[in-house]
Amino acid sequence: MDEENQRSTDYGSTYERMNDKVGSKTVLSYLYVCPSNKRKIMVLTDPEFESSVFISSDEGASYQKYRLSFYILSLLFHPTQEDWALAYSHDQKDGPLWTLNTRRQHNFVDMEHSQTT
Repeated sequence: MDEENQRSTDYGSTYERMNDKVGSKTVLSYLYVCPSNKRKIMVLTDPEFESSVFISSDEGASYQKYRLSFYILSLLFHPTQEDWALAYSHDQKDGPLWTLNTRRQHNFVDMEHSQTT
């Protein structure tokens, strides 16, 4: 097996490339499995190349891509609410002001950081 992200549905007897599902030039960095619904998966792209999250509800058989305007460095699913996740990001402004973003883009609610003046 080479150094790429692969998925197996038969306990490792066979594998398929994840890049066949998300795009051959997509660089994936982290994969997260929902603790309350093992069929739900979130995959983060490498922020050096693009900022996106791929979400699957069928154990990675297919993915929906969401482009982001910020970089997610780490992600954590809520332990009981499968549609809730906490994402960590930073912009190196030392966090002087945090506000709730209620635009609900892509069904995400996030906290946005802005510099006070």
